[in-house]
Amino acid sequence: MAKKGFFHAFLSSIIVAILSFFIMYFFIPSMSMQFLGVSFALREGSVNAQVQTALEALRVNPEFSQESFEHLQTLLSSPEVQQKLKDAAKQGQQALEDAVKNLSDMAK
Repeated sequence: MAKKGFFHAFLSSIIVAILSFFIMYFFIPSMSMQFLGVSFALREGSVNAQVQTALEALRVNPEFSQESFEHLQTLLSSPEVQQKLKDAAKQGQQALEDAVKNLSDMAK
């Protein structure tokens, strides 16, 4: 039987690392953001990134209380609301801002 040397183990580990990176980057965005700090779904200019940026603007808004923000998070967990925000982001920046404003008014 042939012995597998150092280079075989090294190349195998590199291949596993590369495959792990691409699987997380493309298919598991939450884990990718947690461990790698980047994600295909949350790249700059994507619909998800636009929605995240618009929602971050609400978080720093001084008229938003902690209770209102918790209510907003409850609303955002709804798949219907998430889909509405994604559809608004596809329509353009103004439509997204209007959707976020309506959502923030509902949360207050």
